[in-house]
Amino acid sequence: MSSINSFADVVQDWEGLLAAAREHAETLASVAPEMLSLEEDLAQARVLKARQEAERASRQELTQQIRELVGHGKAQAIAIRYVAKAKIGYRNERLVQFGVVPRRRRTRKAAAPVIEPGAGNAQE
Repeated sequence: MSSINSFADVVQDWEGLLAAAREHAETLASVAPEMLSLEEDLAQARVLKARQEAERASRQELTQQIRELVGHGKAQAIAIRYVAKAKIGYRNERLVQFGVVPRRRRTRKAAAPVIEPGAGNAQE
């Protein structure tokens, strides 16, 4: 998965991840503390972002707080994805909801038929 760095993309990623985790709550019961932590981080990030936009004077300090919070939230998101992969299975297609690419079997190309020169066209 590529690195997500813009605030809007991070918030959208976290919202989607939390929605997927809520949908599979019975399977991912052990990830509840991480989900609560990520929900709190998401709410706090929205408050800080609103404050950042309202207060131009303290923008740098708020930006640093947001970066720290995003780092913590990313760690929680990794933990949720890891548990989902462990509980659901690393080959299950439902992992796509969590932003995880499931392990798939490799597809092999069919070998091209080998035609020997003169063997198939010889008339006797």
